[in-house]
Amino acid sequence: MTGAIGNLMNVVVPLVACLATCGVDAAVLRASSLQHSLRHESDAANTTMHERELSLVQVGKPIRINRGGSGTSPDKVSKTDAVSKAGCGHTVKVHSESAKHERCPDDCPFYAQDRTDSDFCTFACVEAPQCVKMNPATQIGDEELGVCRSCVVDGCSVCDTSVTHDACSECQIGYYLKEDGLCYFKYGGKWVDVVKGIIAAIVALLVLWLIEWGFRGTSNEIGLNHGLKQRENTKLKMKKDASGERQQFPITTNLLREQVAGPGTTLHFNFQLFLMIWAVFVALVWMFFAHFVNGKLWILGTRSFGTPRSNCILVFWGYETQQSLMWTKVAFLWIVYLGSFLMCTAYGIYQLRTFQSVDFQHKTMKDFVAMVVGLPAVQGTKDVEEDLKKTIEGFSGVQVVGVSVAWDFKEHEEAVQEAVKEDIEEAELRYRKSCGQMACTDAPELNIVSKFNYKLEQAIFGLAPEEKAEDVEESPEAPGSHPIDEILLSLHTSPRAFVVFQTQEARDEAVEKVGDGFDYEGATGIKLECFEAEPDTVQWQNFGHSTVAEKAMRLVVGFGVIFLACFFWAVVFYSPYAYYVMTFNYENGRQPGFIVGFAFSMIVVVGNAIMYEVCAQISDRVGFRFKDEREACYMVLYTIACMFNVGLDFVTTYFTAEKIMEGLGFRTYFGVPLQEVTEFTAKFETYGMQRSLAENTYGYAFPSTYLIPFLIEPFPTIIAPLLLGRLLVRTHPEVQGKAAAEWVAMCPMEMGRYADLLLNAILGILIFYFPGGYTWRLFLAMAACHMWIYSFDHFRVLRAIPACTFASYDIEFAAQAILAPIIGIIAACLVFKSNCEPGMHCLTGPPLVGICTLGWLVHTVIHLAVLNYVIPMFGKAQPEEDPAKDETFTTLSSRMPCSWFTANPVHCLRSKHKYKHSPPCSFFVVGKEQYMKTNEKIGCHFEESSK
Repeated sequence: MTGAIGNLMNVVVPLVACLATCGVDAAVLRASSLQHSLRHESDAANTTMHERELSLVQVGKPIRINRGGSGTSPDKVSKTDAVSKAGCGHTVKVHSESAKHERCPDDCPFYAQDRTDSDFCTFACVEAPQCVKMNPATQIGDEELGVCRSCVVDGCSVCDTSVTHDACSECQIGYYLKEDGLCYFKYGGKWVDVVKGIIAAIVALLVLWLIEWGFRGTSNEIGLNHGLKQRENTKLKMKKDASGERQQFPITTNLLREQVAGPGTTLHFNFQLFLMIWAVFVALVWMFFAHFVNGKLWILGTRSFGTPRSNCILVFWGYETQQSLMWTKVAFLWIVYLGSFLMCTAYGIYQLRTFQSVDFQHKTMKDFVAMVVGLPAVQGTKDVEEDLKKTIEGFSGVQVVGVSVAWDFKEHEEAVQEAVKEDIEEAELRYRKSCGQMACTDAPELNIVSKFNYKLEQAIFGLAPEEKAEDVEESPEAPGSHPIDEILLSLHTSPRAFVVFQTQEARDEAVEKVGDGFDYEGATGIKLECFEAEPDTVQWQNFGHSTVAEKAMRLVVGFGVIFLACFFWAVVFYSPYAYYVMTFNYENGRQPGFIVGFAFSMIVVVGNAIMYEVCAQISDRVGFRFKDEREACYMVLYTIACMFNVGLDFVTTYFTAEKIMEGLGFRTYFGVPLQEVTEFTAKFETYGMQRSLAENTYGYAFPSTYLIPFLIEPFPTIIAPLLLGRLLVRTHPEVQGKAAAEWVAMCPMEMGRYADLLLNAILGILIFYFPGGYTWRLFLAMAACHMWIYSFDHFRVLRAIPACTFASYDIEFAAQAILAPIIGIIAACLVFKSNCEPGMHCLTGPPLVGICTLGWLVHTVIHLAVLNYVIPMFGKAQPEEDPAKDETFTTLSSRMPCSWFTANPVHCLRSKHKYKHSPPCSFFVVGKEQYMKTNEKIGCHFEESSK
């Protein structure tokens, strides 16, 4: 292996050196005319700098040069206080090799920008009284910075230049001026202090309440133990072992290969690993160029702003370095673009083959079922399940285990769910009574303070004693005595039902024989189809009122809600921050403090949290029939919604950076004031703007998006709910049984993590548009943060979520489809950075934006075509001999509690209330499997001993 790497380096390093030579030669050839004009600047006094710059902007990207001779970065200059040799009052124009940390002599200790001449970036060392003569706006000699500066007053719009201390003559909107020359917030005052006092008092009371609550004695040990036991029962478990028990998966389980919650979960963890590998690949490519080509690539675009003099040096050095090394950025983008596209293709093939391999190796509930499509609306008074079973058996000649009808019960969803809960609660109460687990629900003896808090907690959390076991009727109900009976008889079938067969071969035979369809209740052409879903992914309540048109309309309304939520976030949370950063005084390198940076991170977290909840609600209301479809929709919506937030922030960041750069008097490399550059693409490419936007992009991504939300996530999703639930159940004996279990229950898993990771990838790619010093840092940070996310999700799946299943390829396919436009951003950036390169296009303004958009579109179309047509060609063929040929519905359903019958709430209720099965079909609830009973005549084979 070592020899192979050595041989590879022997080839790669000379190749890079050759490319570097070619790149420098091209830059020198293209720069010759401009260097000639720079040497003869004094002879061209009749041509203004403004005219020269506009001509360069109009023809395209300025010609790349390497000005300054030695090519040594100013950062390499010693940071000891070297004294300027120019002398007092002598104006000197700085350049890229000027000493950044050079100070003025003690006789004239302040650098002043000379605004008395027509040149730019010229400075002289002066005494304090001379500051205002050199530049009327910088009347204060700052001994700490060694520069002449303007006033530094919070909320100031116009400085008072008649004094030599910090004073304002005109304040910003929302501030008023006092005689001391300082600006004060107009809307402050005593009421602010009153509000602060009230908030402090409320916080203090909450802390005291929690302390008293925490030290209160345990008065409900039975309820707490029951709730925690149910929590353990709901965790993901393996199939029954030889002893008949279902054990938890070991914490060391390899989720990249082991099936714990359906193949969709395995694919998801593979996706996380893929993005980590991709992030490391991108970082290593840039680090390779920085190490073997030019060390400036490590820091390009990361040096901070400072005084006007250091800003001029920064712009000169940054522009020259960026332009002379632009070939490395283009080469980097070519490698990353092609590598990312090929990696996505290889990854897509791997994921497809993984999914197919799992499907071939294991028999699951989906292998024994076919879906009836086109069923007429039949009322619940008829024996639909039995009639449909006989019809299909007669038409296909294949024995049917049973039929689970998808009923249209959306309007009665609450009543149906309440009825099945009643059945489970009755079984649970009887079980607890038989085991002696019934506890006294009377309030404990407490002191006055604790008693007050106890009643307050009851009122806040709606706590009430549960129904006692002796109140539960032991005798069977008379016909028509239960309120649900009438509802069940009034329901109508939806167009779909699920037909269960004993073997996969029987299912396939029936589907083939039905062919063009069968007749039932006057309807013809009813189809029998295979599909990819498991029973616990079916959302039974959505099989009515969920046509394509209805779902499309709900999605349209959902996008409107997303826009309103984004607007709410922008106005309430983002606008105060944007106003502050836009009005902050950035002169001489001043930056907002830690609090502002932390506040920005929290604003990003809040924005993502708002979008998370809004998109989850929209996805629930669309009416998808299967959970995997809902999760795929949620992932797409959440990605789009977060991009709204990102887009808003980047627009604000651009205009903020523009205002700051213009306010600080930034110019382009050729001396044109930034406000006089009207073309968007030209202004975007100025080094000052590039540097500012790069820093903001890096800050938005890390740690605001990559790290902080995921460090916080365990607390609201696992730790806080468990601590609060334990505390409440432990101290309230009226919380028993189902209520106790619900208070300590775990949050269900969703596939929103796909969207989180895709958003991270987008933010990482956006850094490509700017100088590359942040590239390697950002992508290494992405890889490290994704390792944390992977570790947390690994623990969460195995120990902190209720059992679930993600069975289909839909979510993974949607994620790969979203990768197409994401990788397209790299293609667009490649087109942008290749502009005016030798042999390439040379455009400015809208034509440049248009060709970048075209590059993005072309890649997206090609990528989607590869995903849909090329990748499936590399899928696995079904093995000639079925590895799980001995598995039948009976054997599987005896080990797995969730089947097409037990997952259907209306089917279970009809089994009990209409067909009077004894025992009836038990409704499956995670963690309540011990209450399920076997009835082989109706296809129910699972029964678990209670512990």
